Amino acid sequence: MKDLERPLFIALSSASFFIVGVGIVLPGWIAFHVGGSGLVGLVLLSSSVAGLLLAPVAGHLTDRHDRAQVAAVGQTIRAFGLALLAPMGFVAESLSPVLLITSSVLGAFGFALLSGSLSGILQAIVPEAQRMGFALRLSLFNQLGIAVGTGVAGLAIDRLGSLTSALTFAAAALACLPVLKLITAQARHIRSSQRLSLLPASRQALSYFLSSPQALSAAVTVGLAFAVIQITNLLLPGFVIRSLGGDSGLFGFLEMAAAITGMVALAVVSFPSIAKRLQGLTPAIQATAGASLFLFSLTRDRAVAIVLYCMAGMLWNVSRAAANGHLLTVVDSRMIGRVQAFTTLLTGGFGLAIYLLPTIVPEASEATLYRACGVFIVVCVVGLSFWTKVRQRLRKS
Repeated sequence: MKDLERPLFIALSSASFFIVGVGIVLPGWIAFHVGGSGLVGLVLLSSSVAGLLLAPVAGHLTDRHDRAQVAAVGQTIRAFGLALLAPMGFVAESLSPVLLITSSVLGAFGFALLSGSLSGILQAIVPEAQRMGFALRLSLFNQLGIAVGTGVAGLAIDRLGSLTSALTFAAAALACLPVLKLITAQARHIRSSQRLSLLPASRQALSYFLSSPQALSAAVTVGLAFAVIQITNLLLPGFVIRSLGGDSGLFGFLEMAAAITGMVALAVVSFPSIAKRLQGLTPAIQATAGASLFLFSLTRDRAVAIVLYCMAGMLWNVSRAAANGHLLTVVDSRMIGRVQAFTTLLTGGFGLAIYLLPTIVPEASEATLYRACGVFIVVCVVGLSFWTKVRQRLRKS
């Protein structure tokens, strides 16, 4: 069974992200038919806020309790959240928004519990030297899980209806639990020896960050990796229209091409011989990804834009996977839940600042914001790398 741990873990993780894909399509579709785009926005906002507010709680629970049990609870909560979508159309109209928001909150909290506990389990079953390569391969399968989940959810709604689809996907989420039991034999007792409450545990995590510059740098790097994705998601539609003179067709093609080339890049770098060479290169990859935003902003030719955006997509995907692999390599397994909670808060903070940019500087064009954000990412990565090296030298001396 030991030889099957890693393949089963990849299957479980990709199934988890399959449910993420379902969660992108199913609640939004139902919410739109219940209350229009306004309710869709409210549901998405509820999920984001819940993810931020509950991340510290999820991280604390992950590090305090048995990782297998926390993962099972998280997946069960996600399944229950999906099941709450089934009564839509049959309950009173005033109850529908309540059920949708509750479902989104449960989904966010369940995923936070599952994500942190799976990271701890990964650290238990994959040796430190192999985690970067494994994380790169895992990222590829996770992205495939999301892609399949979104497609299957749309098809299921069309063929089965929302009620049957919600119950089917809830059952699918619960069907993953037996697989979890098969792969957690070694991870079952990987948890903090101190059963601290939330506030003392949070102070312990803060002390850990202050005493471990490499862990803090890794966590911030993950936040910056997601910030790159958030920036392009925000600015690309306007850039296509105003700078490239394109339409929705060009916008969709750019996104599709970047997604495909990104997955191809992940497949290539996940080979052990290549993944091994990426050890220690995460800051360089991320700085290059930030620079790609700057270069993309300069183009006005559509063909050149497609080539640059494909190259950027490869860099963004690899930098995000490499940042996560680096985090799993350098962070103490007893702290991984709280560290991932910190990255969630950091990603949310970056996202809030990024999404407010067009409101804060309405006169700035998308190209200008691309350039400014690209420079900011590069400066942050270089500064963070320099700070980490200085702190490590001071600790050694």
